[in-house]
Amino acid sequence: MRGINYLFLLPLLVARPCLGANADIIMSPAGRVEARTGPSSEWIPVESNVRIAPGAEIRTGKDSKAGVFLPDGSRFMLGNNTLFSVDTANKKKAGFQLKFGRLKAAVAGLFSNRFEVRTPSAVCAVRGTEFDIDVAQNGGTEMNVAEGLVEVNDSKGAMAVVSSEERIKVGMDGMSRPETISLGDERAGMAARPMAVRQETARERTRTMMEELRNRELKANEAQLGKDSIDAFGKRVRIEEYLLRPSNKEFQVLFLSRRAEADSLDWGRLTERFNSKIPDDISQVGKIIDGMYFSKTMPANWLKYFEVYLTNTVDSVKETIDFGNPVPVDFSGYGADIGSRYYPSFVDYKQILSGPGVALAPGAGAGGLNADERMQFRQLQDYNATTPGQFTWTQSVINNLGNLGVLEQITLDPTSTVDVQEYGYTNDIVDNGGLYNGTENLTISPVTTVSNPSGPGKADYLVSTTYRDGSTLSSRKLLVSNEGEILGIPGLADSTSFLKEGSFNLEMVVTSNLFQGRNIDVLLAPEILSQKKGATDTPNTFAIK
Repeated sequence: MRGINYLFLLPLLVARPCLGANADIIMSPAGRVEARTGPSSEWIPVESNVRIAPGAEIRTGKDSKAGVFLPDGSRFMLGNNTLFSVDTANKKKAGFQLKFGRLKAAVAGLFSNRFEVRTPSAVCAVRGTEFDIDVAQNGGTEMNVAEGLVEVNDSKGAMAVVSSEERIKVGMDGMSRPETISLGDERAGMAARPMAVRQETARERTRTMMEELRNRELKANEAQLGKDSIDAFGKRVRIEEYLLRPSNKEFQVLFLSRRAEADSLDWGRLTERFNSKIPDDISQVGKIIDGMYFSKTMPANWLKYFEVYLTNTVDSVKETIDFGNPVPVDFSGYGADIGSRYYPSFVDYKQILSGPGVALAPGAGAGGLNADERMQFRQLQDYNATTPGQFTWTQSVINNLGNLGVLEQITLDPTSTVDVQEYGYTNDIVDNGGLYNGTENLTISPVTTVSNPSGPGKADYLVSTTYRDGSTLSSRKLLVSNEGEILGIPGLADSTSFLKEGSFNLEMVVTSNLFQGRNIDVLLAPEILSQKKGATDTPNTFAIK
């Protein structure tokens, strides 16, 4: 079960906020682990959790490992025969070195504005959440990204952006191009799964939306925007967007793309619904979501439901997440000082396709869905429901018969130090009565490929997945100016490169062979998130009925 042995632990630690009340960095050893305060100090054996400061070095022996936990919930898990150091750790920058060996990382992104890991041959500037790095004795570096973005620079001045489900190799003489991680690779990780729309449409889009909502002082009144643009394929598009408040517990962003020459309409919406009233200033919503995880007291409010929906009015893809009420959980396996914290009782993620072609596919209408709907993917995390006192994480995908089958399943006892140090594996995977000895069910594992249609240096990213029943799903994401120019990304790209307000629109193209030759092509303009009611352009608006 080594291939996915950290799948459940990562959500626990990455979720949002700091696990500790102070700014200490904690090192937790397992086996023969030594540390020293600096390069000129003596190595001292470490047998229990200790606080470490910038300048400290850690080395692990054979059959040993160590965890390094930052105050925001970010963590490194160091493998055996590894030499690692903490260079700087403050709100402006968190810098680390992996001199040789291996680490797995889960980055919350709240501790520092700049987060990077250096190796003898590369500098990895982290913009995403989950990745691992291997450094050989000769300094050669291999990095695999499970989720998010990591900017990699080599000693020759070359730069590459490595995204989810990709790997890159960097030698002392330069770097290779990023390539797709095989789903059968043990380093594929939690996000290296067939979730093309989730990964490249909903996740990135909603993440950037939330960044906008956090960083702008928006009032929760309705906002409206309308403008004419050119898409990446030279077609004129009328963009209409609305920021809505259906109730004092909810907000929605509705975005529409009208192509008059093609007589087509594509649209989508983002919905977030909370347990109780949210502030008029939607930029405060992020703090509510942060408070859902690892709070010492019962949160005053929390996210109950999240939805992203994209459609061409005939076919659609919908992704939803239901959150259970926060419950007290004993996390003592993560450290005696952690104790009991509140955490959602369950997180249920679903991806659903619909349309006339979907209605003809096997499995359509199953599980209480409409006759023209089929669930392509489901990921369920629960505490105490499946296994008393433990978390259970289950991931299911469409199998060769067109039905949802379990790809992998793990459990974790949050009170067990052994479970935590082993990334959560406590039992095997069962699918229809078959035992898979702790590995994913490869008989239903789909094939995912990644490409950059416009070439390197362009904001154009395509992910395609083929399932075992022959169904396909792909998503293409582009950053396009109002004049139809695809954004170039020279130099050191960072998260702001994807939010060129007022100049660039995010275009999302979703295709599937179940859509019978149609696709979904939506443009989203970030200006809506800086508009106030009444301060917008409204000519040529239209309504959906």
